[in-house]
Parts: sequence; structure tokens; C-alpha cells
Amino acid sequence: MEKLVYVIWDRPSLEGGELRVRYSGTVVPELLGAGARNVSLHLDDDLAPIAGPAPCPGGELPYRAVVSLWLDAHDDRAAVESVLDGLGVRRAGYLVSEAEFGSGDRQGDHHGDPVPGKRSPGISTVALVHRNPRFDPRTFREFWYDHQSPMSGEVQPRVHYVRNSVVHPVTRGAPPIDGIVMECWPDIEVVSDPIEFHGGAEVGEENLTVMLDSVTQLFDLSSLRSLAMSEYLFEPL
Repeated sequence: MEKLVYVIWDRPSLEGGELRVRYSGTVVPELLGAGARNVSLHLDDDLAPIAGPAPCPGGELPYRAVVSLWLDAHDDRAAVESVLDGLGVRRAGYLVSEAEFGSGDRQGDHHGDPVPGKRSPGISTVALVHRNPRFDPRTFREFWYDHQSPMSGEVQPRVHYVRNSVVHPVTRGAPPIDGIVMECWPDIEVVSDPIEFHGGAEVGEENLTVMLDSVTQLFDLSSLRSLAMSEYLFEPL
């Protein structure tokens, strides 16, 4: 099986509640009917009222939805892409290699008995990351996998971490992205406060230094975007 992630940029004026109803009530059932499995949504809806750690600068169109799904082979994606056609102002799809970290349960008390469409507790962030051009692609992956991923779990109070390494784009004109990172956090307050975001008052300042040392080496920070979103997980019908 192969995983596809579709990033959808849309107007800031679109109400979050309307976004949630459209994607959960219409888009996901159609995707499942088109053969998608294990669909998940990350939405900039009314239940994610903060901007996130690295929001889009003024004048830049934000991504308001990120749709993840699995197919037996990404070659057979025409039916699911027809469902996504027309969503947002523009869309870009990527074939990715997924790695999951963390023991946290994204569905709260519903582990093992998922409720389709139930919002994951706390708050999620979705980051679009780009390789620092000083690194060749292989060295970038080695640093990301061997240092950044485990280190960030040690210095940040995240609940869950999904690292999607982009293999290649699957839609015409998709902007180059090297990775799409999805993280779950216990509450909005943690994500809103840089010190709490890095472990709290006793260690947060030093942990922030450790984190900045890594991300400035690894990523092109001028193009890093990390937005706060609500996460919804779905099972096949």
C-alpha cells in the first residue's frame, strides 16, 4: 500500500465550521467510496483557533486542509483525485513514506474502537518542510531520521508524531516539498507558549536552543510553515 497526502490552500475568509462540515460530511465519504483507505483530515477549522508555530506570513494564501489516504498503488489515484478536484483555491498531492512516532493515543479513549470522524484530543500541527540546500537529499534524510526526529521527541511534550517524507509529487505543478510533519499536542496552551512547547519553565529555554540548533541546520527556515489544525481520523466504511 502507498500513502498520498493532498495539501489544499484556500481563502482565509472561509469559515472553519463550514470547512469541517464539507470535508467530514461530503469529501471523506466520497473518498472512501472511491477506494481510499484510512483517510485522515487536518483542518484549519473553528476548533483550532491559534495560528501555529510558523504561520503563513501576511499576503500568503494558507493551507486550510490536508487530506491523507492510502491506496493499493498510487497509480490508481484518478478516482480519489476526482473527488478532490475543485476544492480550495489550489491543491497539490504527494506520494510519501510514513513513519509514526510516539505512544500517545490520537483518539483518546477510543483506541481500538475508533469513532469515524472523531476529533483527536488537544491540538495538531501540520508542517511543510524543505531541505536546507546545504544538505544533499541523502544527508538531509539521515540527519532528519537519526537526529531531528528522536531529539524533538525528547525536548517537546508532543503526544504523537507522523513524519511523511515526500517521495515525489503526484499532481501537476505541485510546489516542491521535502516533508510533511503531523504532530499532536496535549492542548492549545502548549503550542501557544514557546517555553511550554519545549518542555516548560525548568528546561524550556535550553531545549529551545537545542531545537533551533537542529532545525536551522536541517530545514530552509524561510519556507517552513507549521499551522495549528484539528485532526480527524476515519476508518473504511
